[in-house]
Amino acid sequence: MARKRAAMTNATIDYSRLKKARDIKAQAEARARGPAEVSLLQAMIVIGEEKWARAMAIAEDAAYPWAMRAALRGATMPVRRSETMDTLAFLLGLSPEETDRLFVEAAKVTL
Repeated sequence: MARKRAAMTNATIDYSRLKKARDIKAQAEARARGPAEVSLLQAMIVIGEEKWARAMAIAEDAAYPWAMRAALRGATMPVRRSETMDTLAFLLGLSPEETDRLFVEAAKVTL
């Protein structure tokens, strides 16, 4: 009995589309930190009126650079990892972990 030889086909693997373990871990960590952006109103509600007012009073202080103050006054969408958010976190006295919690909690606020 002659054995039939199976037809061999060539397969191409696109390695750029494979997810690496470190990428999966990074995505999970990013999800745990919350969304990349929230609305200003969501952030304000979580921060609270008193703390927000103190931060905005500091932002109006002429001792701070004009561009920084203008960015804070004009912000409509806090974006994680932006210079404006870094400045706002500094003015609010937030650690990186507290900033992450702010985004997680703000995302839960429905308007």
